[in-house]
Amino acid sequence: MLAFVKPARVWRRLGMSWALGLLGAMATALPSPAADNLIVTFGILQRSIPIADLERFAATGELTPQLQIYRRQLQISDEQLGQIREVLSTPASLSPVAVAQFLYTEQGVLLLEQVGRVVQTPVRQANVQALRGALILAAADPEGGFTLVNVLKTYPTEAMRIDLAEGLAIAQEVNQAILQSQTAFAQVQAIATAEAAANPVDADALLQLVQRERQYGVDRIQVVVPGLPSPVQLYLPEVLPGRQGVPGTGFPLVVISHGLGGTLNSYSYLAEYLATGGIAVATLEHPGSNDQQLYALLAGRSDAVVQDEEFLRRPRDVSLTLNTLERLNQSPSPIRRRLDLDRVGVVGQSFGGYTALALTGAGFDEAGLATACPPSTLSFNPSLLLQCQAARLTNPGNSLGDPRVKSVFVMNPIGSALFGPTGYGQIQVPIMVVAGTADTVAPAFPEQIEPFTWLTTRDRYLLLINRGTHFSTIGDIAQGDQPLPIPPEIIGLRPELVWAYMQVLGLAYFKLTLAGDQRFQPVLTPAFADALGGEPYLLSLLTTLTSEQLRAVPEIPAEQLPEASPDTLPVVPPSSLPPAASP
Repeated sequence: MLAFVKPARVWRRLGMSWALGLLGAMATALPSPAADNLIVTFGILQRSIPIADLERFAATGELTPQLQIYRRQLQISDEQLGQIREVLSTPASLSPVAVAQFLYTEQGVLLLEQVGRVVQTPVRQANVQALRGALILAAADPEGGFTLVNVLKTYPTEAMRIDLAEGLAIAQEVNQAILQSQTAFAQVQAIATAEAAANPVDADALLQLVQRERQYGVDRIQVVVPGLPSPVQLYLPEVLPGRQGVPGTGFPLVVISHGLGGTLNSYSYLAEYLATGGIAVATLEHPGSNDQQLYALLAGRSDAVVQDEEFLRRPRDVSLTLNTLERLNQSPSPIRRRLDLDRVGVVGQSFGGYTALALTGAGFDEAGLATACPPSTLSFNPSLLLQCQAARLTNPGNSLGDPRVKSVFVMNPIGSALFGPTGYGQIQVPIMVVAGTADTVAPAFPEQIEPFTWLTTRDRYLLLINRGTHFSTIGDIAQGDQPLPIPPEIIGLRPELVWAYMQVLGLAYFKLTLAGDQRFQPVLTPAFADALGGEPYLLSLLTTLTSEQLRAVPEIPAEQLPEASPDTLPVVPPSSLPPAASP
């Protein structure tokens, strides 16, 4: 999935709502001329700030006499002043074409309508066209670029009006969600730390166990799947001289489903690692939600981020792949009798996480979707904009499930509103849920931690990556051929460390849940995860977590909450990790 917001400290996470709220508070101090102004209302009160004053401050850091008065009255510190300037002047690397195309999609229009509750014309009316025009014109500015101050300057009416009460209400709602998430992170980490201390393991010996399992080469085979436009890449374990042979029933198989905008190569680092450990892997490309779909959107060849039917097609893409591999496994072919289609797992990230969950037989929660969709306010959970598309579909029940799928490993999955407690309760296969505390696209608390408490399957694992982002696990996200390049600060520090975590834990997980090898059970414990992780990405792993434990989370003052930003921390690589690369 894609993000347009930089993950940062709590104050910065409030984004435009916070900035507009503070600027509006400054405007309530004294009246000023109303020419090319930012007009701020709070109930019956109305004040204004000349946009030229804000532009000068953003460019030079100098405050006009009026802004100096506001600063003294509101007791704004030098640090806070620098933060305001950064919000006003920091550009986003977005092309006007990309901005325009997105703002005409369903998700873009919904966002504009929500922002229109706060940003209005001088006559107190929401104007989607005016707001869209300002955003596109700001992105097209060859000098200043896409900045908040340029959006203010290019708003195509005589002034821009800010409803401060509405903006502060939204900011408060977002802030409460952030605090709720942070306290939940602290609770998960505390429980995991206590369990790790109570049940220690020999982490070095377990890491060696995982490494010794990698006794195979990798035979890469392209497989044409009827119904899919692109071949599937099969990573087949290759027997090496003097090493283990093919198991009597064949190798277990894992299918990897990429997220929105991904490709069949997004997880090649994980596919190769699993294959060297005796797990065959098939990576496929979902044509309706891959990188080409996003290119089509940005080029004007598509009017939607994804079509509604993609929620139905994605799980069926996986089933079509399994059908073809099953046929080839039973007939003369290079893979004959080398796969065990009774032991199939699925790895999925983000939208691919949804895909994996649907394949377990989890059904849609129609009542939950109806309640959550469309979002009634600017949400701390942007993934709802995608999930709500499924509300227009006829409920497929459990028809998307595939009984061949015996285990799933999902990273940053989405599905809180789409599946709800009922859908998650229908999952009866082993599941590993991976969450990142700095994920601003599918936030960890609403999309992974709380849904984990709805699971009833016996074998379940929750892995929390402190400071992990939505993009930390994606192997090709840092390459230059992305439809929308993701800035390094959004990806996070040294994602290759997270890839190594996914390799070690992924191999152990599937060895246990698909191959039934109990030697790997101690690897999937809080103590091993605690030992495996290190700065900047600490790991917390739990096998149980209840809603009562989350509701019992104590209130923690904001200044004591753990920092979740990935961009201001030292890099200290874990000494015990293997390199995240193919052998």
